[in-house]
Amino acid sequence: MHPRDILAIFHKVGSDIKLDGTGVTVVNPKNVSPLTIDFAKENKKRILIYLKGDYSDKKHSILSTNDQLIEFFLNREVNNPKSIDSFLRINPDCADMVIKRMQILKDNGWKYEECTANYENEETDQLAETLFNRAMAKRQKRGA
Repeated sequence: MHPRDILAIFHKVGSDIKLDGTGVTVVNPKNVSPLTIDFAKENKKRILIYLKGDYSDKKHSILSTNDQLIEFFLNREVNNPKSIDSFLRINPDCADMVIKRMQILKDNGWKYEECTANYENEETDQLAETLFNRAMAKRQKRGA
């Protein structure tokens, strides 16, 4: 989910997420359900980057595409699973990159049931961008 959508959920119930020194803080947290706060915590790093103005729509496209690839690997429900399967079968080096990215995230403390946002670093971001560019090149070849 795009960080602006997470912020919108907080605004809708009279709460807010604001920059606080080097992190973020929730204003009026009692207005938000514990599940929503937990979801925001899992996406804290992306929210922080968004609030600092460094989270573009392209970055969101890159990360959400990679979120879908990881969900596919974890055998969870994804959009267009046949397209992802086809992409990975045609590009086995990309499957290797997804596995490498997952291993780096795991080394950074990520647990499979969590969002990857708080465990991403420069190396995972670079792999994510490469995978995104390869996936988009496939779509352009198909004329999508």
